[in-house]
Amino acid sequence: MIYILVSRELGTLAFGQLSLALALFYSFQTVAAFGLQQFITREVAKETGESQRYFTNALIIGLITSTLGTALMMAMTVLLDYSPGTQNLILVISLGIIPFVIGSICDSIVRGWEKMHLIACAQIPANAIKVVATTVVIYSGGGVLEVIAILAGTQFLIAAILFSIVAIHLRGFHWNAISFQFAWDMAKRSATFMGIDAAVAWWTSLNLILLSKITSEVEVGIYNAAVQLLIPLAIFIQCVMTSSYPLMCRRFARDVDNMHEISNHLMELLFVIVIPGSVGLFMLADPLLILVYGSEAYAASASVLRIIVAVVLLTSLSGVMGQLLLAGNRERTTLRIVLVDLISALILGWALISNFGLTGAALAALLTRVIDFVQHWKPVSQLMEQISLSHLLWKPALASAVMAIYLTTVSQWHPVILVISAAGVYAIMYLLIESWVAGGFRNLRARYL
Repeated sequence: MIYILVSRELGTLAFGQLSLALALFYSFQTVAAFGLQQFITREVAKETGESQRYFTNALIIGLITSTLGTALMMAMTVLLDYSPGTQNLILVISLGIIPFVIGSICDSIVRGWEKMHLIACAQIPANAIKVVATTVVIYSGGGVLEVIAILAGTQFLIAAILFSIVAIHLRGFHWNAISFQFAWDMAKRSATFMGIDAAVAWWTSLNLILLSKITSEVEVGIYNAAVQLLIPLAIFIQCVMTSSYPLMCRRFARDVDNMHEISNHLMELLFVIVIPGSVGLFMLADPLLILVYGSEAYAASASVLRIIVAVVLLTSLSGVMGQLLLAGNRERTTLRIVLVDLISALILGWALISNFGLTGAALAALLTRVIDFVQHWKPVSQLMEQISLSHLLWKPALASAVMAIYLTTVSQWHPVILVISAAGVYAIMYLLIESWVAGGFRNLRARYL
């Protein structure tokens, strides 16, 4: 919503500056979090009674790492020699790193408890305030600097709410739970997760950074306009992954032989949404971009979107396999994978962006994701020989093919009508296929209800 407001009201340059500032913020906040989120969620899911100990000592680590992360981001902003306007945006958003890390620690405790509704108690009001405040500022004549200040302030609000929730459930903050030896052991054990998260963060932000240095902030905005249309699918994938992670950790510890059942169910759920979503974005790239951003200036984003839309499907596959590796205590394997991804993204991004600009950035993103998928498949297929992608893919793929034919025949309709009607066509076709496989609607209802 905020990206749309900025792009429509403040123009492509402001949109590109905002995109770049948030990409750098994402990269540094992930390093500053020091891998604590994944580590704490896994450990608390296994040992809920140790929540206070993990919470207290993680805060000590987080305060140190986030302070260092803020200082490093400010220093890098100066070294990259961006324009004064862009530098100011990056410096302001860097102030949100410390509250982000505190909030992520609290978030990981709650996820370990599997009480995801408590996270919504913080995220929903904070994000509502963020959107309302941004809308008021923009339509009151404010600029992108005021918007970035609101985004940084939101991090403080989220951290305060989540800290209060965890403190109430743990009946306060227990100073006697502080153990520097335990904190040191936590830091050492979470360091691998930090390497994983940092490599992923820099890998995913690298295209925007390279575009900003090789071309300009305007190209960053055009590229990110395409990326933002993938966000709903990316959020869906992330929600499925994070909500299933504690269960996968416990199941792996007790019943590793049947982990393929969870994996198959997760992939099936993801494919049902991701495949038609990707097909729809590919078919409707041009009208959707104009509808969302309200300007022909983003027309170049369509070719980018049609390339990177395949990234979403590969992300859903790699996401499940990556969770299996982490749940099975194979984070060193994951670290090796993402380091190769980061190096590949740097080499491919520099070579392709230098020669092909925006199209090169899209191709670099896709090729790096293919490399990531191949690396994940080998170790996971050894653990889960029962995974059959063809069995999971064919039903949503067939229904999506019918939807694509439908979109071709009615391509002149308004984009909103096209999206709604195409979703209906897909849903009907998918239900028909499922009922045929199940042997009728009665058997299908008995299976799922």
